Order: sequence, then C-alpha cells, then structure tokens
Amino acid sequence: MQDYLDLKSFKKQVTIKITMGIDKLKGEWVLDHSENFDNFLKATGMGFAKRILAKRLGGSLTIIPIENGNVRVIAVNGPVTRDNEIVLGKEFEGEGADGTKAKGKITEEGDKMIGRFRTEAGKDYEIVREIEDKFLVQKMTFDGTECKRFYKIRLK
Repeated sequence: MQDYLDLKSFKKQVTIKITMGIDKLKGEWVLDHSENFDNFLKATGMGFAKRILAKRLGGSLTIIPIENGNVRVIAVNGPVTRDNEIVLGKEFEGEGADGTKAKGKITEEGDKMIGRFRTEAGKDYEIVREIEDKFLVQKMTFDGTECKRFYKIRLK
C-alpha cells in the first residue's frame, strides 16, 4: 500500500485537468467574419480611419495549451501581433481594448476561456472564447458594447 503522494504523477494529472476543458480551442484559427465590430471599436474610442483599416485587415488566433496549466495565445490583427503565455487564473497586466493598460485574468469555465479585465480608466473588458458549430467564437464586451468574431480552423 502506498502511503505517500507521487508529486510527478499528481502534477501531470492536474495539468491535464486544467487544459482538458479548453482543449477544443487549441489550434490555428483564421478570422472568417465579425458582428458589431465597428460599434465595438467606436466604444473603445477608435477613430473612423483606424476602424476602417481594422475591419479590412484579416486576423488569426492561435491557442496552444502548454505545461503547468499555462496557455499560449497568439493574436494577429493586421500588423499587430500579441504573443502571451498565460497562467490560467493568475492576474496579469496587459493591454485593454482601448489600448490602455489593463489588469485581469483568464480562466477556464467548462469549454470556455474567459478573460476579464479592467482598464486604467475603470472600463470593463471581457473576452469569451468558445466553440460554436464549426467556429471558434470570440465574444468581446467593452464598457457594455459587445461584438463577436468568428474564426475557422486553419487547414494545413
């Protein structure tokens, strides 16, 4: 009879448990279409010319579950690439939808990856990523304005 805890085995089981729910999100995704994106960008304070450009530029999203409960998220929107390694449930400082500093954390809730942030200006920003039909849907809410961005899996 074993009367001690095998930490290596335990750590591996915990890591698997943390990443199993969002395992469906992993992969390389390419933007297909958006809903209410212009109004969302207006809510963030983005001007007309930048909004036009942002809507015309494609985007991609890569989600890679990695060891120790971390997730690597690479978001490409036009010429801007954000590559973040995130510890689920741990607060970090990043950039809000309005371009200002924001603090928050990303958590796993079932099959969803949810980020909740507050900007320096006190505005709330939420990102919910989940699979709906054949799409990875990214629902973004900034100061009460919501948009959805639909991504298709990148075929190799």
